[in-house]
Amino acid sequence: MQNTANYPQKDLGVITTIQELLAGRNEAFDKSNAIKLVRHADTRDKKERLIDGKTFDGTLRDLYRFEPDRFRQYQSEQRKGVFDKTEFIVVFVGEKGTTSRFIAVYKLCGLRQNPKAENEWICDFREVEEFKPLSQRIVIDWGKSTVSWQQNYKEQIKPVIRIDEGFEDANGIPRFISYHDVYLTFPEMKMIFDTEDKDWQNVLKAVNCIYLIQDSLNGKQYVGSTYGTQGIWQRWAEYVRTGGHGGNVKLKERFKNDPDYARHLHWSILEILPIRIKEGDANERENLYKRKVMTRTFGYNKN
Repeated sequence: MQNTANYPQKDLGVITTIQELLAGRNEAFDKSNAIKLVRHADTRDKKERLIDGKTFDGTLRDLYRFEPDRFRQYQSEQRKGVFDKTEFIVVFVGEKGTTSRFIAVYKLCGLRQNPKAENEWICDFREVEEFKPLSQRIVIDWGKSTVSWQQNYKEQIKPVIRIDEGFEDANGIPRFISYHDVYLTFPEMKMIFDTEDKDWQNVLKAVNCIYLIQDSLNGKQYVGSTYGTQGIWQRWAEYVRTGGHGGNVKLKERFKNDPDYARHLHWSILEILPIRIKEGDANERENLYKRKVMTRTFGYNKN
């Protein structure tokens, strides 16, 4: 019997179910009774989140987007018994609340002992080609049982609440969702500014902000602010023009031995500021965040 207890309220706008949407695309998948739904959304403390002995920052959604090889490794290392009787997994990454975005269907092609962990298997997952056109585009409501990160596909019916265009457009430029969702690598930001993408230009010129630059190689951070009638766009354009350092003294030191060091940097927005904010007010908010994340002591802020 199908369990419909996880359906969202009507106001979420159920379109169909993930089961109905995936049906008829692969014969072996349709016939299988050994399919699991998997939702990756690791909420453990950073010290407990390890991949090959190293911790990772951010969300698993970010890990999938920006470090796909590490994401695949994370997924392949599983406790014994979790996927022992599994043929396929339907994989999602957690987003806001209980919403979850479809990533792929994988076939389990083998299990072997993890030499680094006695109670773990290393799972050999292969992506199933027929489902790739739907990757990143389908958003479901996982329901209240988010703790149950892996569930029976045939029993737990998951409603589709949105079908969108995925993380990027046809040119590889990330789609703007909201200011607080902004998390850009340097190559992504360069594409946005080199093409003068109108969607991004409009939203970045509309407001000022307190922003964060995060170095994924050493964990150091930089807090900055923008002010002026050109908003965020004008300041961030300077990072693109200078290859990533934006003239920051401490950041420039990282570029001396590695001109392509910008590949380790990510830009995000901490707080939106009015387009006509005064320089002194913007600096005051900037200083608050510098104190909060201690970027003068441990990061790239010099003053």
